[in-house]
Amino acid sequence: MFSKMKPMFSTEKKESCCSTSESNGHDCCTPQPKGKVACPRCSEKAKGVLGKTLEHLLTDEAKAKLSCFDGFYYCKTPSCEVVYFRGDEILTQKDVSVVVGLKEGATPATTCYCFGWTKEKIRAEIQETGETNALEDIKVKMENPGCSCEILNPSGGCCLGDNTKAIKEIKKGLGL
Repeated sequence: MFSKMKPMFSTEKKESCCSTSESNGHDCCTPQPKGKVACPRCSEKAKGVLGKTLEHLLTDEAKAKLSCFDGFYYCKTPSCEVVYFRGDEILTQKDVSVVVGLKEGATPATTCYCFGWTKEKIRAEIQETGETNALEDIKVKMENPGCSCEILNPSGGCCLGDNTKAIKEIKKGLGL
């Protein structure tokens, strides 16, 4: 039994421990956490995120510290330093290889990781033309060439809601 166990801090590419028939001796994970759980820092509700999201977006150093990537939640609270958590394991911006645009002070403040939309780009377009075509552009590109939100967006989900919210906030900030 022990000969099949992999070291906890291996440098080799990790598979999701829940996606294989071998559990690597860990009971830490589920394919995707269901429901919402309170963030240990800000107490706001956080949704589960797929292990493949973390596998794609975490730094190599952060990956090396984890036994598996599944069972984490994503904290979307802008003022909270937590990006992902699972129990008492907490991952912050320093553990993520992309800037988490939803967090306060993020530069660039990316709103669409698949097609390169940022709050800065949206603001510039609104200031220039009075409107933005961000949502329409994203919707068209979702059809062709297609999106990869599950592995590119830190939330692991579709960005349309975040973009809609960002557009409203930007317009309000500009007095429109």
